[in-house]
Parts: sequence; C-alpha cells; structure tokens
Amino acid sequence: MRYYSCDSHVVEAAEIYDGLTDRFGDRAPFIEKDYQGKPGTWLVLPGGMQTLPVGRLGIAGARLDDPATHERIAMGYDGFNPGVMDPVARLDEQITDGIVGEVMYPSLSMFTFAIPDAEVRDAAFRQHNDWVLDYCSVDRNRLIGVGCLPLPDVDRAIVEMDRSAERGVKGFAIPAHVDPALPYNDPTFDPFWARAQEYGVPLTMHIFTGQTLDGGLPTHWGTPGGNLKGYTLAHTTAVNTMIDIICGGVVERFPQLKFVISEYETGWVAHTLQRLDHAAYRTPWELADGLTMKPSEYFDRNFWVTFEDDAEGIATRHEIGISNLLWGNDYPHHDSIWPNSRPILDDILSGVPDDEREAMVWGNVLDLYEIDPDSLPSAT
Repeated sequence: MRYYSCDSHVVEAAEIYDGLTDRFGDRAPFIEKDYQGKPGTWLVLPGGMQTLPVGRLGIAGARLDDPATHERIAMGYDGFNPGVMDPVARLDEQITDGIVGEVMYPSLSMFTFAIPDAEVRDAAFRQHNDWVLDYCSVDRNRLIGVGCLPLPDVDRAIVEMDRSAERGVKGFAIPAHVDPALPYNDPTFDPFWARAQEYGVPLTMHIFTGQTLDGGLPTHWGTPGGNLKGYTLAHTTAVNTMIDIICGGVVERFPQLKFVISEYETGWVAHTLQRLDHAAYRTPWELADGLTMKPSEYFDRNFWVTFEDDAEGIATRHEIGISNLLWGNDYPHHDSIWPNSRPILDDILSGVPDDEREAMVWGNVLDLYEIDPDSLPSAT
C-alpha cells in the first residue's frame, strides 16, 4: 500500500512578494527580518492588518510548548528542514514519512487572500503561482503545487486561471469565505465557475484562506488562527460556504465542479449533511430553484474533505463517503504529523478494510488530480 498526502504545504520564498512595494507602496505585503525589532522573519500585511512569523510555518515535528521550538521559529527560513525550500530534498523527506507524493497548499499566500486591494492580490498570486510551478518542476507527479486565484474579483481570477492552468497548475485555492453580501451562489461568480468546470481543476477552500482574516466568524469567537473559539469553530466557515454552493444552485448549474474542503478535519461532516438534508425539507423556500437532489447528494458528487488524524471522521466514513475522503499530513506546518504519519494512520485506521484505507490515503487523490500511479515510487 502506498500513501499520498492531499494536504501538505509549500512555504513560499520571500521572492513571491518581490517588487510589490515598488509597484504598490504601502498597499503591498512584504517579508522583513527582525521587523520592528522583533526577532525572526516576518510577513507584514498592509495597512496594519497583521504580522506573521514565517518561521512558525516550517517546524513540523516540533512542539510549541518546547522552548527550543521558539528559538527555531526565530531563525526564520534558516530553521526549516532542508526540503521545505529545496524540492529535491523534500522528496527524501516524503520517504522519511513513508509517503510518495504531496498536494501542497500555500502558507504565506493563505493570508494574501485577505488583502482588500484586488490589484495587489492579483500581482502577488501571479508570483506565487510562478514560484510554485518552479518548485514542483523537479517532479510534477510527487510535488503538486496548488495555485491561488484572486477571488472575489471574477475577471482577474479567470485571467489568472487561464494563465496558470495552461502553464501546468493542477488545482487552485479560493477564499474559504467571501462577503455574505455577495456569496458564491450569486450569478456574478457564474463565469468563474464555468471556466473552472472547463479546466476540471479542483478548487480548494483551506483553513485560514478567506476574504478577511477573521474567517467570517463572529467577533466574539475570535479568529481561526488566534483564538480558542475561533479555531474550534473554524469549520463553520467552510460549512457556510458549502451551503451557499450547494443550496444556492452552483453545483446544479455546474455539475462537474470539484471542491475540496481542507484542514478542518472531518468529524463534523456526517452530522452536518444529515442536518442540512433535514433543513432543506423544513425550509424548501430557501433552496435555489431547480435543485434535483438532496444537499448530501450534491456533496457526494462535488465535494471532497481532508483529514489528518481525525478518528471521529473515520468512524463516520460511510456516512461521509469513502470516495469523498482525502488524507494529508500537513507538512511542514507545526500541526503536521510528519514524520509519524504511518503509525498514526495505523492507529486511526485500525480495523478499516484495506480497500477503504487505500482509497482514502491513495486512490482518491490520484483520481482527483489525475496522477499516473506508475509515475510514483513503489511502497516504502
């Protein structure tokens, strides 16, 4: 049996923001070492939005309650494992974890989605997507880098999808939440959905990617990244968006769209689908006209969700759908289970039949991203 992570990350080099301050001044994000006297390397978002320590994004295998970890964070890029920045070395780090490939979402660029300036977002994402393609060029079967699209600006997002998909980007991250005044089921987005359907690329809504840094959560919950309630309830951001897409008729109008809800774990999914089906029965006037299936049936056809070490999701896997589940190790973030993915999977998948296990850790991701299994190493 082989293992392929469908939720890992690149940590982008500082060059993804090169030249932006020259073009846009204080509207642009930038990377700076020891920013305002704080040790470490920092991503500085414009307008005083937030500063984030780059070093925290590459400490897989370390614990946050270990003082040595914070010394490593202060080293910035220099504190990373070699493969975080060197894709050739990363292939060896895959083998260390007992896997043979990764779909890799952004790290720094997760927060770029919240920059309000559409022109700046667009420029930053063009540079991200070019950098990702270069990083993955050493082995495009074992390293699949997810691009970023500057939604909610539909016109710019379509142009960048065209440019990057034609260059070889195989999937894209989009905001996990947008302004509720203009939700994803608004017809404004239909040209974007139509183009994504033409390309057949998976569109991922990942934790921490959103039109605002608060994840669209109520103020008293706090943020997904910084507060107890915000993190615990972060999946409600994705649930809200999923309901707009399903019950608002998006996947009825565009039945071949592929959506991935990533890094919210999966224990919530089965109950949410059951409750959503019942809500559709209770309040049918809130559904878009022309729906032909129950919400859970649209989910089964058009959505995938990722898990890391989520035993609760595995316990309800048949209600979620075996074919809708994708495993990821979250490398190299601090929540990652690297380099212990195999024993952790042995634990949470204990008693799961081999065919179901193989689908969740291998077959589903290969099907979704159209990866040729013969292009990958044999089992490690």
